[in-house]
Parts: sequence; C-alpha cells; structure tokens
Amino acid sequence: MSASLEPANIPPVAMFSAPGHADTLWSEVNGRVDRSRQIIWPGGLAAAHKIEKASGAAGIRTRRLELQFSWNRGRADATAQCGRLLRRYENRSRYGLILPAGSEVEFNIQEKSNYRFVSIEFDMSYVLKVAELQHIQGMEVAETWEHEHPLPWHLAEAIYHECQNDGRQGLLYSESAITLLALHVVGTLSNRRSVPRFFERGGLSPAVLSRVCEYMASRLADDITLSEVAKIGGLSNGHFSFAFKRSTGIAPHAWLRRQRIDRAKTLLHDGHLSVAEIAATVGFANQSAFGVAFRRETGQTPTAWRRLHS
Repeated sequence: MSASLEPANIPPVAMFSAPGHADTLWSEVNGRVDRSRQIIWPGGLAAAHKIEKASGAAGIRTRRLELQFSWNRGRADATAQCGRLLRRYENRSRYGLILPAGSEVEFNIQEKSNYRFVSIEFDMSYVLKVAELQHIQGMEVAETWEHEHPLPWHLAEAIYHECQNDGRQGLLYSESAITLLALHVVGTLSNRRSVPRFFERGGLSPAVLSRVCEYMASRLADDITLSEVAKIGGLSNGHFSFAFKRSTGIAPHAWLRRQRIDRAKTLLHDGHLSVAEIAATVGFANQSAFGVAFRRETGQTPTAWRRLHS
C-alpha cells in the first residue's frame, strides 16, 4: 500500500465533503479556507480544513462511506437536510455524522466561522478487509447524525492533527488510527455488528514478531505504512495491530518510534551530524517532528541530550 500527505487546494464546498470523492450536485458557497491538508491511501482519503468563515448552500451525493467531524470555536448557524429530515447545528461545540455511500445532503449555512473540519472516506472493501469480513455480502452502515461516541472523536482529532501537521508521527501512526476508526464503524454502526474474531486470539508468534520487527528496524529512514507491515506478518491491519500490542505491550507506531529514537541517540554522539541530518536519517519528516518525538521518549530535546551525553 502507498499513501501520501499533500496540500489540498480545495474550494469552500470541501467543508462538506473531501475533494473528488463526492458529487457536488450544486454549490453557492462563499468562504475562506485557512489551511487544508489530506492523507490519501488506496482504501480512502482524509481531508482536514481550518475554515475562517463560510456561508451559502450546497448539495452533495457521497460516493463512499463518509465520516465528518467538525469543531466549532466561533459561530455556527446552519442546517443540513437528508431526505425529509432537517437538522440544525446552532453553535454546537462539535458535530459528527456518518453518511453511507449514495447519501444526498443539502447544506444551508447562514454563517460558520473559526472552525475545524475533517472528512474521512472509506471504500467498503477496505473496511471489510480491515475487519476480516471480506466474505460478507451486503454490509450496510447506518446514516448517523450527532455521533458522540468518544472513540471516533479521539481518532478523528488525531487524524486531523496528522493531516495539518504534515504527518508528524508518520503513516504507520495515521493508518493505525484509520484502522481503529474502520473497526468502530463495523462494530457499532453496521448491520453486521460483531466483535472481530481476532480480538479473541492471542499475540503474534515469535517467528512473525521477529520478522515484522526486523522489517521495521531495517526501514527506520522510511515512512512505512501499517498495511505493508501487516502484510509482512500475513495478517489484516486490525489483527496485526491487536496482536502486536498483545505481544509487546505497545502499538506498532510506538515501537518504531522507540527504535528511531534509540538510533538517534547513537548518532547524536557524532558531533559532525546536525540534528536536522539525524532527523532525516531516522525517518522523521523534519527537525520539529523529531524534536517532539525525542522529547516524548526521553523528556529532553535532542540538543540537550547531546550536550549531556557528549
């Protein structure tokens, strides 16, 4: 699997739907988008936006399963109509909705200002694969408004910040959050509500654990994805994440971060390498991301650690 993080040159209607994967039936939206970023993977897309101000109306038809989460810190006066039901936003601090593929929604905004928004889209084939339900035919996800379950909100916040912060923690982290979100949809919002079978299983076998750890350790400089690591172990994303944590006590992205920081400590002893060079060598997008991860693992900045241990 390949994935990418890139700037999104997205018109204001994107506050309703991610670009290119929903049909805009009509649009009369005006607004200012402060910043937009997106993560793309073969199973879907996540697009995050910071909206300064917007007003107007638009109609969309979703092509994929779409999850939308917005956080309001300013003014929100808007309605959304799907079928015969009309729903109001009215200055809610946050609003979550789940729209199955083929949903038609009409949005009418009197005013929205100073709010954040993330739209996460899934191919159903990806959702079924993550949950090891490829054999299932006709799985449906319920249209859901005012979704307040804490888990998807926590995951949506993480995905939003990864989009906006240039993938600071890497694709392995991003896709781990995306996988958990897909499992939540299957387990709580679909007509096939059941605990995935791999939750009943144990951890990885010693041979598989050794194989995936060796693979990750050999790719410290690369932004690897959960899908490719799970494939090395011959498992689905969901099964791999669950089993790896059972075996090691930490998530795959946390294990990889520790290996990168351990390698960075060795490189910091070399006074000829700059902190920026070391950050790139151990797979961080930039020096800032490296500094955040290093402090999380050691309680110190890379420069302070180098000064103390040189």
